[in-house]
Amino acid sequence: MSKIRVDGRTMALSHPTRLAIYEDLLEVEEKSTVMLQKSTGVTRYHLYHHLQTLEKNGLVENHRDEGRARWWRVTERVTLTPSPQSDETNNLPDNVRALLESGAEVHFIPIPADRSATLAKSAVSAIAESFGVDLDMGVTFMPNGILVIGPPKRS
Repeated sequence: MSKIRVDGRTMALSHPTRLAIYEDLLEVEEKSTVMLQKSTGVTRYHLYHHLQTLEKNGLVENHRDEGRARWWRVTERVTLTPSPQSDETNNLPDNVRALLESGAEVHFIPIPADRSATLAKSAVSAIAESFGVDLDMGVTFMPNGILVIGPPKRS
């Protein structure tokens, strides 16, 4: 089983809270942490977590103007909507793309964002381990769903 590799900026902006923060900052020259907290409704702890991810991927930066306030601004503007000619399957492993193109059966199992996500992660880890696959799922990774791909139906 191959890993799907994604650009860090794309991955950072794939989270709805980070995307909302980034879009909020796109509309202004800069905003303080307090202003961002009010406009997004995110707790200070979670806001800093998301801002650090955006900063680590070169999308935003912070600086102190005067006093203790932190001010944030966009450092790199990226296109937020995929271009019409982009193919959403480009970052899939070749064997997965071939299965999908051959009419494979696809089932999506949505995972609620509660304790079920932890159970789903444990189940996927156990399955991967039993097949000798190193998934390298980070500590903070929690699945939103599981995509199951089976062979195409034979006519």
